[in-house]
Amino acid sequence: MAQTILIKRSTSTATPSSLSNGELAYSAASNKLFVGRPGGGSGDIDAIGGKYYTDIITGATNANTASKLVLRDGSGNFIAGTITANLIGTVTGNAASATILATNRNFSASGDLTAPSVAFNGSGALNLVTTLATVNSNVGQVGSASSIPIITVNAKGLVTAVSAATVAGTLNITGDSGSDGIALLTETLDFDGGTGVTTAVTNNKVTVSIGQAVATNSNVTFNNVAVNGTLTSDDITSSTMTASGNVIVQGNLTVNGTTTTVNSNTVNIADAIMTMNSDETGTPSANAGLEIERGTSANASILWNESGNYWQVTDGAAADVTSKLMTAGNFAASFTGILDGGTY
Repeated sequence: MAQTILIKRSTSTATPSSLSNGELAYSAASNKLFVGRPGGGSGDIDAIGGKYYTDIITGATNANTASKLVLRDGSGNFIAGTITANLIGTVTGNAASATILATNRNFSASGDLTAPSVAFNGSGALNLVTTLATVNSNVGQVGSASSIPIITVNAKGLVTAVSAATVAGTLNITGDSGSDGIALLTETLDFDGGTGVTTAVTNNKVTVSIGQAVATNSNVTFNNVAVNGTLTSDDITSSTMTASGNVIVQGNLTVNGTTTTVNSNTVNIADAIMTMNSDETGTPSANAGLEIERGTSANASILWNESGNYWQVTDGAAADVTSKLMTAGNFAASFTGILDGGTY
């Protein structure tokens, strides 16, 4: 008949306090299997297995992981940090003392940095006395207040040549009139404004200003302007304008003043009909016509008399100052014959 073998077990105690010789016990609290040591007392108990240990074996890895078993990979290698071990047994060869090399090795340096050959066997520190190769023989200070250094650098970053180039000590300046030289180390270049022009220096910048804006869309005011060539403008506004030469108006000329005076001996007007009293817009009331200035004599005129609706002539004579010349009615009917004023 089937037999069931039971061992002691606990779910709360990690280690049994006593076991008989050869007696087994399992703790679910520590996941360990225990046995009473044969030939020992009740307190001689050994842990012989259990899930606790199988989990450790299962978690083994070849990586350098703390508190883990080391498991070599397929190539037999593993990763580790510091390994401390005590050698027990007999080791032969140079490694027995590990103080010097079996064969001396020489160390030296060549190229831009050189050093003589030095033997090394591990018995002491090694000191290489190096020398930087000379790639530039021009040593010392290069450059001054009046010269600048010119430096040549190779692909390794070494300075292979150094020389100096003299810089100009004088800045030559010229203007529309006159010229001068500025000693760069001792003198200062001044910017002076002229008539209506000011200058200012701020933050390494020279600003030249005049008394008003002169942009293409600015309103500019001057006292007197002389133009020797051609003045072209679409709008000129002035309280008084005088021209000593000829004035040609290509467009229309409009005069809005109260008096227009023409001091010319000859006046040519291309218009066949001249309009007088052109600002009249309502019922007419003013006489209009032509008047002749006669100096010390009374002026003569030919006028349209608005109140009488006729043309009148004024010759300036005291006896006959004004004479009625004609009306529209004079020419109401046709006339055939000779008009003769008669003989006086």
